[in-house]
Amino acid sequence: MASPVWGAVIVAAGRGKRHGGEVPKQFLDLGGRPVVDWSLALFSSPEEMEELVVVLPPDGSWRSIWAPPDDLQLLQAKGGRRRSDSVLSGLSKLRKATHVLVHDAARPLAGENLLRRVMEVTIRCGAAVPLVRVPDTIKRVSDEGHILGTVPRDDLRLSQTPQGCLRERLLEALSTGEEFTDEAAALEASGVEVAVVRGDPRNIKITTREDMDTAERLVRSYGPGRRTGLGMDFHRFAKKGTLALCGVTFPDLPALEGHSDGDVGLHAIADAALSASRLGDVGTLFPPDDPAYRGADSGLLLRKVREVVQSEGWRFGFVDLTVVGERPKVSEHRESMIESVGSLLGLRRSQVWVKGTTTNSLGEIGRGEGLGAVALLTLERSGS
Repeated sequence: MASPVWGAVIVAAGRGKRHGGEVPKQFLDLGGRPVVDWSLALFSSPEEMEELVVVLPPDGSWRSIWAPPDDLQLLQAKGGRRRSDSVLSGLSKLRKATHVLVHDAARPLAGENLLRRVMEVTIRCGAAVPLVRVPDTIKRVSDEGHILGTVPRDDLRLSQTPQGCLRERLLEALSTGEEFTDEAAALEASGVEVAVVRGDPRNIKITTREDMDTAERLVRSYGPGRRTGLGMDFHRFAKKGTLALCGVTFPDLPALEGHSDGDVGLHAIADAALSASRLGDVGTLFPPDDPAYRGADSGLLLRKVREVVQSEGWRFGFVDLTVVGERPKVSEHRESMIESVGSLLGLRRSQVWVKGTTTNSLGEIGRGEGLGAVALLTLERSGS
């Protein structure tokens, strides 16, 4: 079976009447960036995400208050009169996707773990929706304002986004012309069984000013929404072996001395990630006196760091790595290094940069006796 090709539709076409104010809620500032940018950052991070569409107000009014992030390759679609029309407009822009996620831009605090759960269940079952339990007692009320009764809530759930489905199946379900409040409702009406995914209570939808206040409090409770970490590493060349740098091997150069394979590039990136997340350092996570890590593949170690960092609610933003040394010449191998680092961290090429410099003949590295690396890395807080 061919691997799924993923696309995402971020619905940001609303006018925000219930929120009030001149600026639609999806373009308001939340924690230092527009509400919609939180979702765009999340959905652009999975390496499987081939296409990303943002559905915008059809009158073009957004142009004076918001600009798409420069680092993302976004497709744009015009919103329709109803939500289902807007989603159809977004789906029409997808060309390669076999599987699709639809998400409300007004839910900026969805996290990577939730995203992964929906993707996994969609692959397995064909359609998935995240749900959360109803926390409060529910009453039925008359037009006159009197209680008619209490509704049992044991089998009731609140629906969230992102919702996932096979693209063609969702297109068919939405093409009936009926109005649906979410994609799961359209799929149910067309006879498609939708699987349930555990949702996240923090994945709130911003509808009113009070919701915006709640989102601000949640962002503050996460701690800083964005952090930067600095990492560095230096090793001598050994007399034998094969050099590993940024996960790329160089058969014509000897290995670097070290307890693991000595990959200074990946070690510097790992230390930067642990620094930004305040989770220690490489030596703490992988003790140099532990025989389990003797000669270890640094790519596997970096994947472990990635898991630890993401388990704390962080997602990787950008990596800028400088390799310090006389050899190899980084510019000749830049593309393969960027591809390797991006694959290990689940980042797009535009999120990774690798460059080289020398010490201008100063010191042991300047004499070609070793290599160093310095990494600057950003993390962004995501939910669960």
